Amino acid sequence: MEFRRIGEYRPDYLEEIYEHQVLEFAKRFLKKFDNLLRTVKAQQPKRMAEYTANLEVRYRGIVRTDYLALKSVDISTLLAGLACLREFPELAGFYLNYHIRLLHLTGDKRWDSEKVGVTHRIFLRSALIPQYTNLQVLTETFPRDEAVRIFKHHIDDYIREGLADQEDRYQTLEEFYENVIQATPESSVWERVVGEVEDGKLVIRKECCYWDEALDDLVDRELKYLVCCYGDFENIRSSNKCFKMTMELTIARGDPYCDVIVHDTRITKDYAHPPKEFFDSISPDS
Repeated sequence: MEFRRIGEYRPDYLEEIYEHQVLEFAKRFLKKFDNLLRTVKAQQPKRMAEYTANLEVRYRGIVRTDYLALKSVDISTLLAGLACLREFPELAGFYLNYHIRLLHLTGDKRWDSEKVGVTHRIFLRSALIPQYTNLQVLTETFPRDEAVRIFKHHIDDYIREGLADQEDRYQTLEEFYENVIQATPESSVWERVVGEVEDGKLVIRKECCYWDEALDDLVDRELKYLVCCYGDFENIRSSNKCFKMTMELTIARGDPYCDVIVHDTRITKDYAHPPKEFFDSISPDS
């Protein structure tokens, strides 16, 4: 099997400036939170109130400034269509204020009406740390196994909702491979070693993870993996319902790389994941 290196790791990437539209992103940010609450309500209806109360306590202890009020932002307009979260406007306000606090915006920034420049590191932390916090509180409210199960269900459901109109957008694994190797501004900074499609399988070794780097101070690697990586499984399945991803090593868990195999279940029924020695050995010269 021949391999090629795609993208190039940039050590300074996280310090580069990203143009962020706060309130536009807030709609997606809150929609994901709404999905989590809907999932908890469906899975553990009798303890939903306990979870939301625990979240409020946590966020009250973190968020000291009402940035929304300072800019006269009406949270209710952002909650339109969010059936579950609109029942908890105060919690939604805390959650969004936490995102804004993590952006480190000064008072004179017109983030309510204009794009603001923040580093990739700051943006990623502002987007991911609140999700990590939600998951932390979930593990403090429920037994850890149950909390993880609920969170996985939430991630799968959220991705399916978002990609409902894009299912089976790749008809073959070869089409998916061509998309992976295309160099775009977004993908060119993610270094990977990719093998050609063979016997209904595509091999990818991901060499870097900026998400993990941005969250280097978060100590619970299992929770970080769930926030950063778990959605990849459903993203692959949504590419084509016949695709199945296996992955055992992940950078977010402290491994040196992410080892990914995408299987086309129409061609192969062998989903055995290769050992680490196989992934250690592959290179563009293999």
